[in-house]
Amino acid sequence: MHDEQTTDAGLAGWQAAGLALAAAAMAARTGLGSVVGVVILLPIVYALVRLRRHAPEAGSTAELIGSTAGPRGAAFAVNLQVTGYALLAVTAAQTFGLLRLPPPVSADPFGPPQFNAWLWSLWAVAAIVAAATVVFALSDRLVATLAALLAAGGLLIQFYYGLAVVARGVSGSVSEQPVTTEPPTGLAAAGTLAVAAISLAGFEVVTTRTRRESSNGWPMGLAIGVVALIAVIAWWACQYSGFGAGSLDGSNFGLAVMDFYGDTASQIVSIGAAMFVAAALLALLWGIAKATDRLDVAVPSDAVFGGVVVVMAVLAVVVIHVGWTLGYVGALVLFALYGLVLIAESRIADDGAASWWLRLIMPIVFAAVVLLPLAWAQFDTSALKPVVVAAALIAAAAGAAVVGTRSRAG
Repeated sequence: MHDEQTTDAGLAGWQAAGLALAAAAMAARTGLGSVVGVVILLPIVYALVRLRRHAPEAGSTAELIGSTAGPRGAAFAVNLQVTGYALLAVTAAQTFGLLRLPPPVSADPFGPPQFNAWLWSLWAVAAIVAAATVVFALSDRLVATLAALLAAGGLLIQFYYGLAVVARGVSGSVSEQPVTTEPPTGLAAAGTLAVAAISLAGFEVVTTRTRRESSNGWPMGLAIGVVALIAVIAWWACQYSGFGAGSLDGSNFGLAVMDFYGDTASQIVSIGAAMFVAAALLALLWGIAKATDRLDVAVPSDAVFGGVVVVMAVLAVVVIHVGWTLGYVGALVLFALYGLVLIAESRIADDGAASWWLRLIMPIVFAAVVLLPLAWAQFDTSALKPVVVAAALIAAAAGAAVVGTRSRAG
């Protein structure tokens, strides 16, 4: 990889915005949940900007947090970043592999689709290896440019077809499928929106390694705003189709496009999805590479990065074969990082009502984001499992930070 001097030359503003956009791009079909996500995450952007003003010499998120929370806080932040990004990247690779598979063939037309798990795994592992190779071989600016172009291209395709479907619906065109208009209400709606809101996690990837005395506030804010806008348009388009009408997200956007424009348009939308998912994988692996550069271990950072990539490849195969996904777990881990950001920001001398508002409200918001989906699922095992796994990973990251800083102090 590249030395710190090369990296500290800095990314152009549009490249930083492109990386943040790419990292959050997989939330482009979270529908109304993206609006909730923006409301939750903009205060995190504000807190990161305040930390940057407090410690303009810091070159990473860990150093920003460490400026007020100390070495253990910095080590904890790095561990959370690497873990969260890795889990989200595995999910991106899993999604990319699924998009590359041929349509499933099932003896039961009403049963769940059956995919070739080994072919799916092969595509996912190939995506991880290819993205890691690009991150390792190319400069930061080239990686950022490639991720930005992929994300922008894929999201523009969704934006265009979303507006096209909305225009058809507004003009009076009727779906060939029966349209239902009964969205979930009450606790079900709150739980769905909370899960969807978390999907925007990862937007702060550009703070993993940044030019000293620079602020990434506007690139992060712009990124989550753009992704939220496109997600809302996808949701709106779904409301005119029998596929997804009445839902709170836009997960059936491709089917809605097919409903109005046929198979060819649906295939183009799938290509766009593959583009922004690949961009997310690239941006998250870039973040892992930069974060591992900051790990204070005897092993070279390149070896650590390679080890993380190997673990990701193994995880991708495992989760595909057991029929699970790690995206929600990774997002919860990153929400723990955002909690750490808020704790670090709270230790800066108060500069107004906004800071006090964050300290009072955000802990309640974070608790609601975790508890509402559990309450909706009546604390079923399937809903508890990702929360328990995330809690275990967060505890392990904290333990590693304590042990590592204690050994260095000794």
